[in-house]
Amino acid sequence: MAAVVSELAGDEGIGAAFHVGDGVFVTARHVVENRTIKEVCLTDPNLFYRSKLFPKEKDGSYRIDANSPRMCTDDHGGLKITAGPFFHSDPLIDVAVFQVVGMALNAHFVPLGGHLDDWVGQGDFVLSRALVLGYPPVPFTLAPVLVAATCNVNAVVDLRAGLGQQLHFILSATPRGGFSGGVAFSEYGFALGVITQSLTQNNAAAELGFFATTSIEAIYVCLQKSGLLPACQKQGWDGLWDDPELDETSE
Repeated sequence: MAAVVSELAGDEGIGAAFHVGDGVFVTARHVVENRTIKEVCLTDPNLFYRSKLFPKEKDGSYRIDANSPRMCTDDHGGLKITAGPFFHSDPLIDVAVFQVVGMALNAHFVPLGGHLDDWVGQGDFVLSRALVLGYPPVPFTLAPVLVAATCNVNAVVDLRAGLGQQLHFILSATPRGGFSGGVAFSEYGFALGVITQSLTQNNAAAELGFFATTSIEAIYVCLQKSGLLPACQKQGWDGLWDDPELDETSE
């Protein structure tokens, strides 16, 4: 999903977000904080369900017709924010969540991984494959275009104090503005994390930095604290995220 935002100075920008169920989306904090959200939409309003529940052609492709259920109820992909955006309580953690109306009932969602920060070892996930999705501007195009890139996990890192105390994955993709807020999807079938920043020094161009993705724990905590954690993401956690006294500082 693309989000068009404007800054106080009037400059417009675009960021990405991904659906985690029940019309709830995850994005990067810096995409929406202190900005006016002018539009949120699926850039392909004709996304259809593809599952064993729907008919296929003889060649195995899905049969798409006027009655096929779509991901979005609006012909143009438009969505309306009804809750949020809510931010992680630690201002240094670059995670935000919000809820919309306009997604079809039981629309597909991205499953979040179960790799909490303390459970990830230094070499875990390294050299595994990932897919990153976002909306970096493509010159000469007329509208935002969803860009996909395959990459490897190059490293698992903790950043210095003052830069957000949560786990990051370093990916081999080229960091570009517009990927922020998009999903990094692991080859193992779940969200590895949310794309947040390019790690650079001395005001270097984003493309010269390291592509950094915040891991999954901060997303769970932000969803839980904001009351937006979908039931589909609680499965397998034995009630962990139902605890209203969950201590956010224990990450």
